[in-house]
Amino acid sequence: MNREIWEFLVKGSDRVIQTWFREEIISKRDQAKLDVALNRLRSLDFQLVGPKLLAGPLRQGGKVYKLRIRCENRELRPMLCRGPMAPSEYTLLLGALEVGGRLKPQDAVLRASSHREELLANPHWRLPF
Repeated sequence: MNREIWEFLVKGSDRVIQTWFREEIISKRDQAKLDVALNRLRSLDFQLVGPKLLAGPLRQGGKVYKLRIRCENRELRPMLCRGPMAPSEYTLLLGALEVGGRLKPQDAVLRASSHREELLANPHWRLPF
């Protein structure tokens, strides 16, 4: 089963991950690593996804998870949730980095959780990734 992956639109217009790529200058190589991780997530049943790929649900975020992608000098930690429209899909909620064991932005989990709540109120605020 191939699961759909969606991308949250901030205020219904700005693609959150595409904006993150530009602002944090995520290289094409690191973007490719994200694509590989997302393809694994698409193809695996949720119960088979291991903690090396997907961590969560995160303590402060309720139903928010983080992808774990190792890169040369920083770790990509995009935040996502299952659904929320259908349990067989995922929605990318926020782009985050981890450097020295700390998330950037520091409030990434809370912001991702807030984006999830906005998405529940505005189901059309997302596009396929």
